[in-house]
Amino acid sequence: MIPTFSDHGTAAGARPFRRGLWSTIALLGAVAFIAGLLTLTEGPKLRSMSLDEQSSIRTAGEITLRSDRALATSPLASIRITPEVSFSVTQKDLVLRLILDEPLLAGTNYEVEVNGVEPASLGASGNWSASFRTPFEELLYLRAAGAETELVRVVLDGSQPEVIYRAPGITSFAAVGAVFGVHRIWAGESILELVEPNSGAVDRMALGPEIIVTSLARASRGTSLIIEVDRKAEGRQEKGILALVDTLGSREPEVVLGPGGNSLGVRKVAVSSESGNIVAWLRDSTLVVFEALTQTVIPLGSAAELWGFDSSGTSVIFVDSLGTIALNLSTGVETRIPAGQLDGSSVFHQLTTLSPQGLSYQRVLLPGFVGEPDFSLVTEGDAEGRHRHLLGSLSTPESIGDLQLSPNGQYLAVEINPVATPLGYPALSDDVIRNTTELVILDLANDTILLSTPGFSFAW
Repeated sequence: MIPTFSDHGTAAGARPFRRGLWSTIALLGAVAFIAGLLTLTEGPKLRSMSLDEQSSIRTAGEITLRSDRALATSPLASIRITPEVSFSVTQKDLVLRLILDEPLLAGTNYEVEVNGVEPASLGASGNWSASFRTPFEELLYLRAAGAETELVRVVLDGSQPEVIYRAPGITSFAAVGAVFGVHRIWAGESILELVEPNSGAVDRMALGPEIIVTSLARASRGTSLIIEVDRKAEGRQEKGILALVDTLGSREPEVVLGPGGNSLGVRKVAVSSESGNIVAWLRDSTLVVFEALTQTVIPLGSAAELWGFDSSGTSVIFVDSLGTIALNLSTGVETRIPAGQLDGSSVFHQLTTLSPQGLSYQRVLLPGFVGEPDFSLVTEGDAEGRHRHLLGSLSTPESIGDLQLSPNGQYLAVEINPVATPLGYPALSDDVIRNTTELVILDLANDTILLSTPGFSFAW
């Protein structure tokens, strides 16, 4: 007879096998039941948290929290980020996103707490906690080194500055991708180079005899350098016109053309860290924006001066017939920056930038003694025009140069020179600026000087 599982008279090991099988099934069922009970009693657990920490201190990003199971669509009981930062919340399936309204502080420990996380199915609510640390901010600047000039990077963690490149005649620089564009004037020649910071490799770009680079914008985006050039075109000489050089492309300077196909003769150029748009103040006093995505030039009106972009790169700040104004290029909203007072004295704006918190930081003038230069100061102003003195001497006139906020508004970098002139810092000679300018970085949270070092021509 052929044995079968239903034949009780054969296969002596069948009964123990069946008993073992059913025991295993029962055990697995019990484990599943217990796991189910634990799931119901413990609530959703935090599986992972992700954040682009490097960019979080420069732009408003998001914190992504991923659960081990689907989440309910009901509102959460409580979400807290410490130190406090404003944010909004989106929730879908396993993912909870905290969309930040502003950049985070650099070099700071953050705690995220979420209480009352409800599962999509039956079960208890859960509580989450996670932590992370943001990187330290860094600054690039130029520094005199005898007959040469150094491009220097300093990380604001107390470490020593690092020399990226050293050569004679460096006038300006710009980070572009993983390399640095450097402009030099040496031995009567205008030189444009690409410097790879890790290897130290230097690649000199040949732009042709018809193009002479005169300056390099301090900010760049993507793979293009923004330059001002003199060129010979159709038998005539064009001076100070705006052009782009794609460092990963042909490297042929492409002149930006305005309405009518004419080149743009510029006085000053500013670049948005947010959109990459270029705002140029032209020699005829017209203010235009070059939209990087659409390759179009749009007139913004007439301006008496271009200060640059706010720290977030969203609003361009300039002077019109009524005073200082911030224009949001995305929304078109204009914000007037009021002429203010410092300790009861009216101040005159010379240079202005804005923080993400809505405070203005300005280089201002106070009347000096008869026959003496005015006092050049750095102040912080609120929406009502009330100013607070931050930097600059009230007893000995000196010159204040450029000032720039870090993208998150945490630090303020300022050029200070002990030589005072009636026209201020712009009237100083290149040698004086190069050899005697002090670069000061102010921590705005506590009004303390984080760094004071010889240097000039800086960029966050």
